[in-house]
Amino acid sequence: MAKKQPAFICLSCGGSFPRWLGKCPDCGEWNSLAAAEPESPGAAAEVLRLSDVPADSLRRVPTGLGEFDLVCGGGLVPGSVVLLGGEPGIGKSTLALQVAGRLPSLYVSGEETPSQLRLRADRLGVDLGSITLSTSVSAAEIAGLIETRKPECAVIDSIQTLHSPGLPGAAGSPGQIRESAARVIEAAKRASVPAVLIGHITKDGLIAGPKMLEHMVDTVLYFEGDFARDFRVLRSFKNRYGSVHEIGLFRMGPRGLEEIQDKNGIFLNPYISTAPGSAVSAALEGSRTILFEVQSLVVPTSYSNPRRMSDGFDYNRIVLITAVLEKHASLELGSFDVFLNVAGGFTIGETSADLAVAVSIASSLKNVPVPHDTGFLGEISLSGEVRPVSQCRRRVMEFARSGFSRVFVSMGDRAEAERGEFKGEIVPLRTVSEAMKELF
Repeated sequence: MAKKQPAFICLSCGGSFPRWLGKCPDCGEWNSLAAAEPESPGAAAEVLRLSDVPADSLRRVPTGLGEFDLVCGGGLVPGSVVLLGGEPGIGKSTLALQVAGRLPSLYVSGEETPSQLRLRADRLGVDLGSITLSTSVSAAEIAGLIETRKPECAVIDSIQTLHSPGLPGAAGSPGQIRESAARVIEAAKRASVPAVLIGHITKDGLIAGPKMLEHMVDTVLYFEGDFARDFRVLRSFKNRYGSVHEIGLFRMGPRGLEEIQDKNGIFLNPYISTAPGSAVSAALEGSRTILFEVQSLVVPTSYSNPRRMSDGFDYNRIVLITAVLEKHASLELGSFDVFLNVAGGFTIGETSADLAVAVSIASSLKNVPVPHDTGFLGEISLSGEVRPVSQCRRRVMEFARSGFSRVFVSMGDRAEAERGEFKGEIVPLRTVSEAMKELF
């Protein structure tokens, strides 16, 4: 007996149901179910041997914006589709317009009028002659423009404004976003045109629309930053043609986004500070090594349960490190509140900064400053041991380039750290208590 076809399919998650429902039981989206089209037998698809595919390397199109090219893996790949997300006002459209101004581009603006876009382009100083502008919001028309004009780059600002008339739902609904993106992606790949899709994000920080959208594109970039500061971070979370977790650093200025050359200058205090509670570590962000400053404040608590607060560092990791310091370094922290901050708005997602966090907490508790030319690398285990970190030599060399004269590392990283060209002192540690004795 033939299997019965589903009557309705969720346009957001792809779930199938025998009858229409106002809310999808699988993903919780409202009004996302649409009638399923009956399957028709298709002709046999053409196949070829993988060995018959030319082994030529990908020809990338550099935009001339070095930080953007770095995050993309060296430039835009013809036929690739980049999804650029970020908070409102963070600079997504500014970045896209600056990229478009460096190549013969098609810029599709569904949110701004031509006069508004011209004003912004004049302020940014981009090459107006290289940009062809369209304000159409029809996905079919835009796909046709990409295939007929074949620009070197196509920018869609934004994917949530596009609309496919043959599909129910308003522009921005999950079904419309998926169908419109599919048409643009198909046209870009058929014409070998790199495309940049700008995407809005939800209050949860995720790109609006179906999660499938991130699977459909080749590269997913998030533009991040603190509106209280002028620097912006472009992060890669998916890249079929390059490494992930790369970051690009920009500064928002009067003429748009400017590339930051001195990356460590953002997250390190440019002035020599003798205040206690500060320690420096190094993090790997793709092909880059970035030095950052950890700041701690330890004060007597007025509560029965002492508070642990952190900004830029995992809260659970703070609780763990504090407990290890009490158990294995004999620091009485049970009657003190511990506040931790990573300077410059940087966010740490690895454990190599554990030792720097522990030292900064001890420094604030004892009111003894840490030497400003000393760095710390090491993961702290529950037994109080200082464990090795990945690619220690790269991190130590970044300390050397920044003028540090002493670096504390795990005993397991001693050989690797000493193989570099670091002219200063490498201090190997077995336990966190050794670090406390050495420094305090």
